[in-house]
Amino acid sequence: MRALIAFFVLSPWMVVLTGCSDSGRSDGEASERLSSPLSGSIAIEANTRIDQDTMDQLGREGAAPANAEQKLPASFVLAGYVSRNSGTYPALASACQPQNYETDLIDTFSVPMAAGETIVLKSFGTCGTEVALELQVEGYPPVRTAGGDETAQFRLNSGPADDYEVVVRNVGNLPARYMLLKTAGTSQQNAAYQWPDHRFVEGEAIVTLKESELGQPSSLSAQAPGTARKLGSRTWLRTMSVTARAQDRGRPAPDTLDWIRSLRQQPEVESAAPNYRMQSQSPVGEPLYAKQWHYDVINGPVAWQIEPSGGSGVDVAVLDTGLFRESDVSGWHPDLNRNVVSGRDYVDNDFDPRDPGSSVGGNVYHGTHVAGTIASVIDNKGSGGVAFGASLLPVRVLGEGGTGSSADLIEAIVWLVNGSGGQPPRAQVVNMSLGGLPEIPQLESAIAAGVNKGMLFVAAAGNGATTVKSYPAASSNVLAVSAVDGARNLASYSNYGSWIDLAAPGGDAGRDANNDGEADLVWSTSAALKSGRYQPDYRGLQGTSMAAPHVSGVLAMMKAQKPDLDYGNVRALLESGELTEYSGSRSDQLGYGVLDAAKAVSAASQGFAGPVLSASPAVVSLSNEGVETQVVELNVYGSAPVTGASVESHPAWLSVESDFAAEPIVLDVVLLRDKLTPDVPARGDIVVGYNVNKKLRIPVIGQLITDEKARNAGKHFILLVDTEPNQQGVYLAEAQVTATVQDGEYLFHFEADDGEEPRSLNEVTPGDYYLVAGTDIDGDGFICQAGEACAEYPVAGLREVVTVRSGQSISDLRMTTGFSRPTISAASPGVLPRPGFQGYRLINSTDRAAVTNSQIKALQ
Repeated sequence: MRALIAFFVLSPWMVVLTGCSDSGRSDGEASERLSSPLSGSIAIEANTRIDQDTMDQLGREGAAPANAEQKLPASFVLAGYVSRNSGTYPALASACQPQNYETDLIDTFSVPMAAGETIVLKSFGTCGTEVALELQVEGYPPVRTAGGDETAQFRLNSGPADDYEVVVRNVGNLPARYMLLKTAGTSQQNAAYQWPDHRFVEGEAIVTLKESELGQPSSLSAQAPGTARKLGSRTWLRTMSVTARAQDRGRPAPDTLDWIRSLRQQPEVESAAPNYRMQSQSPVGEPLYAKQWHYDVINGPVAWQIEPSGGSGVDVAVLDTGLFRESDVSGWHPDLNRNVVSGRDYVDNDFDPRDPGSSVGGNVYHGTHVAGTIASVIDNKGSGGVAFGASLLPVRVLGEGGTGSSADLIEAIVWLVNGSGGQPPRAQVVNMSLGGLPEIPQLESAIAAGVNKGMLFVAAAGNGATTVKSYPAASSNVLAVSAVDGARNLASYSNYGSWIDLAAPGGDAGRDANNDGEADLVWSTSAALKSGRYQPDYRGLQGTSMAAPHVSGVLAMMKAQKPDLDYGNVRALLESGELTEYSGSRSDQLGYGVLDAAKAVSAASQGFAGPVLSASPAVVSLSNEGVETQVVELNVYGSAPVTGASVESHPAWLSVESDFAAEPIVLDVVLLRDKLTPDVPARGDIVVGYNVNKKLRIPVIGQLITDEKARNAGKHFILLVDTEPNQQGVYLAEAQVTATVQDGEYLFHFEADDGEEPRSLNEVTPGDYYLVAGTDIDGDGFICQAGEACAEYPVAGLREVVTVRSGQSISDLRMTTGFSRPTISAASPGVLPRPGFQGYRLINSTDRAAVTNSQIKALQ
């Protein structure tokens, strides 16, 4: 979407106000959009897996190389990336873009093997250069790819059936793409993993006429003498005409293939193929809690034990886009409805603060998402909020496109502050996930009046990655919240500066900083288009808008513990390090540190001594495709001792061993595969009792995943590319979206060009394109190279033109991705060779000025 104007003068003190919004959704959690010109899904070939630290993680997401072994199934086809050092790719004959690559010395896997089984390693080098790799199986000497042989293999001739450590190491000077294969049969080992590049005679084609055309005048027989030679009753060897050769564009091989494609379009032609010189066959609590990493970052589980009511009795006002309601007679989102109290709408000037969605583009339901993080209910459905017992007072001040006026904001705050008929303020905590304003005296006065009545105000810092002050966050009476990712690092989009007070989880769609296998998005209540209408749902978003409600929820719990808590108290606690994971010195990125809910609620409670047990990790997730055993540490919070601790219960599909004499206390949790149903996630709690009547519940998820659900070919770039390559033979993208795997497939959709500049990467103009998709695991700016997954519509190797027309929508397109490539044989006569094919080039910053994180809305 296009960024709307951030400031527009409405009066001497009225300007456009914008939501400090998210940057969309999880790649792979793409929500449906209205009138998408083109959308579809991509299936994945069986047994497909991806290395856990390709350049998508190391470069685009900024993660460190993985240390743990990656567990693989009995049969797999895996693609990976290794590099001895970091640097910049050499721009060699357009085979690479001059992009950076990172160090990844080795990849380590755990592979089940038995006597007679073989592991195959294929090296594809980079930039057209061969790179030697080393394959080592635990207990055996290494084997290498060397010279012209790009394949190494290891066969377990004898030895016990067991899980073996398998290491792939780069021993060359450049990064390398590779494939590691272990399959039950030989078909995948012998499949082609490079595009067919068979030699053929330039300017010649073998053409077969349709049976019905025999005896009819043909353009073949009407050629000048010597340009066609009869090879059989219906087959001819045809030569390009002198005119066609005169139009040669300096690319004889592609021109020959283009000419052959044109022959195939002639009505009398049954088939047309090159005159080959040779032909060969190339040998992934509340059901959603497991996703809510952001609650662990703020130490939520401990805070909820200190304040078990979840902020009950406290009213939190959400100044935003309103809340989702499915219809006039329905309640609010079912995960919010129980906590919602009467609010106001200052956009439509009524008492129905519902979010009607946007008439243009996608509906993000921003206020619903923010409200869910603050106070969605605990009901064993969906998600729970930070202050799950607090009341939500929705106040709609943002309308179409997430924009509103400062006049509406000021009027809304005055309404909250003044209460009803001289009563106390309508809310004790006010969340403002909005911004983009300059300092406005009238706004400052309204906030100050609230602070004087004991109200607490929280605002999002903004998503411009700038130090420019954004109000109301920068107000001296408001807590300004910047955003961090899963590793507590400042998010790439977050504003920062001397005016930041503290940080909280806002997520970052481009990172998996906590290495949980998913993008660092904040999950909460929302709505999605289903069966032609929007219905209650959940969504992962990013933004300082998502960070601020974490702070508001914690303040609500603090208010429940200490009702007279005011801004002066909070400020003193903040600056003394009692509200955050404080390092001892303030920073412009994180202010006084990352929010710590346990410390904050403890500081507000009267005489808290504990003890409280907390688990690390707070949620245990086990599966046959991931971790099957987990060591859980129980840490003690408070000064009082822990007594009488024991594991009271756990699910039958777990084995739990405990050592309560250790410091910290340790639980060894093991998944019991034979107690699970395939592809049906099992959920339960490990319950630890202590100090007579206290209990710690540790949510556990167990899964026995079949190949269909576990397939993963890596992050996919879906492109609409020109149907003709440029002078260097490179296919350039005109539109681009990304997707990550969800239940063994990818979902994608593009947006229609709205005519404004700069054009977003995902916007499509009418025209003819090839629809392609694939991985860029080495980060060189090209997809679909050997060793990378690739899909072409409708079938790889037989791509067809997709025509996008204005006002029309093409949906439900299906493709299949994988690492194998089509071969040219009697079974696939329509496949043509691709001499010098370099893959499809991704759009980079020099190709197009892409829209950056907007102060309003930037849906990818």
